[in-house]
Amino acid sequence: MKIKRFVAKSMRDAIRQVRDEQGPDAVILSNRRVPGGVEVVAATDYDAALAQQALRQHAAHEPQPPPPPPQTPPEKPRRSTATQRPTEAAAPAAQQAATAPPPSELAQMQRELGSMRRLLEEQLAGLQWNELKRNQPQRVAVLRALDKLGLSADLARAIADEVPPSVEGEAARLLPASLLARRIPIGPQDPILDGGVIALVGPTGVGKTTTIAKLAARFARHNRARDIALVTLDHYRIGAQEQLFSYGRLLGVPVHSVAPDQDLGAVLEQLSDRRLVLVDTAGMSQRDHTLGQQIDRLRSLGPRLHSYVVLAANASGTDEVVRRFAPLQPAGCVLTKLDEATSIGAPLSAVIGQALPLSYVAHGQRVPEDLHLAHADRLVLCAVQLARATTQVVDDDSLARRYSNPSSSPAASIHA
Repeated sequence: MKIKRFVAKSMRDAIRQVRDEQGPDAVILSNRRVPGGVEVVAATDYDAALAQQALRQHAAHEPQPPPPPPQTPPEKPRRSTATQRPTEAAAPAAQQAATAPPPSELAQMQRELGSMRRLLEEQLAGLQWNELKRNQPQRVAVLRALDKLGLSADLARAIADEVPPSVEGEAARLLPASLLARRIPIGPQDPILDGGVIALVGPTGVGKTTTIAKLAARFARHNRARDIALVTLDHYRIGAQEQLFSYGRLLGVPVHSVAPDQDLGAVLEQLSDRRLVLVDTAGMSQRDHTLGQQIDRLRSLGPRLHSYVVLAANASGTDEVVRRFAPLQPAGCVLTKLDEATSIGAPLSAVIGQALPLSYVAHGQRVPEDLHLAHADRLVLCAVQLARATTQVVDDDSLARRYSNPSSSPAASIHA
């Protein structure tokens, strides 16, 4: 193990010197402030026991500060006047303020410490990832393949943990996909045919209105059009109601518009003779503060209303969307815009993580041809095909940050 001391004006400059001279695998053993800057002790070919011994030797040879001068016995306090007491009481506070760093210097120190922490975490993650590549190449290959699907790091780790180290060849390639398919929750077969009051919820632009039309047309294939009614609550998006009214005219079913100040429950009571009532809600961002009012409005209807979350396969933040609508206790979800997606790992991770059943998938605008029942195997096949089509290459540094745990490294105790 080779240990060297570096001195620089700032922590960032010191780290840069370490990387330039010792390479990306160097490990920082200690750091401290010295006159004129900072001192960093770094090592290559890291060994924990040798590092501890070297640090002790380094500390033993450091010049020690001179001992403080002996203190003289304090004089007997004199009786002070009322005007002297505030001055004497303020003296320690003034001395403390004089010796404290200015705020700008404290902020600079915090920035340097934060930068140093990130660099250390990256170094430790890289060391751990390289060790994993040497000792468990099969696990690394599985993680790399699952990461290319766009899955969350937690889900990829969980699936990789289920792959036996002894699995090789074609089985090693197919088993992770099979394990992923088993985890995807699939809802009851074609739940729309059971009828009831069903509301579609989700952010703006995910395709709720078009999905409403597809579901209505799918139901009409097996039942009468007069058994269906459509309700719109969207009074925010320009043209939203007109779009649903156009679908209603094409399908031959009535469309009812319910304003925010109207009683939705009373309108649904008037439509109780319809076997299926589809409610198109206003699209709002999951971070919109007014979304809570819409959720409360739907929750007030109780168990007679079944909500389905609509997720766009080409949108980001699907996990946040699913969690935001969790208070509605949705019966399932619909995954739309598969034809516009470059990866579906994120929505699959979201529904798996939140145990939200997938009922339908949509991959186009045709009504109702582009709406299909969800199948776990087909979704995994779609994810694999999208991964093969992408030209994006994930480097080892990115994989190390996602799948390594620096806190478990043997060097972590030195930096604690």
